[in-house]
Amino acid sequence: MPEQDAINRAALDDLLATTGGDPAFLAELIDTYFEDSATLVPAMRQALTASSAEQLRRAAHSLKSNSASLGAEDLAVLCRELEEQGRVGVLGGAAERLAQVEAEYERVRRALVAARPAG
Repeated sequence: MPEQDAINRAALDDLLATTGGDPAFLAELIDTYFEDSATLVPAMRQALTASSAEQLRRAAHSLKSNSASLGAEDLAVLCRELEEQGRVGVLGGAAERLAQVEAEYERVRRALVAARPAG
């Protein structure tokens, strides 16, 4: 799947409109997303290593919400599934789902780099 399909461009355009059409602010939001996700994805991996369902739930919830706000809908769905696994305390299959999250996050990252306003 092409990287541009990793994000819903209309959602990103809506976010830009919501911020008053300020491309510098949108770039800042994308940069903050990258900073946050740089800790959230490893936190999910660490949660699985420690068998901490609650830590997994929290990290997946945060990445889900942040991703959805930038139009990364497929990534948000995968994170929601991990969040639910953490909520119910069932970690079976979570490692495979996390691998999907990591792959999808990489697609989202490339798409957002391409979509990020310069400046």
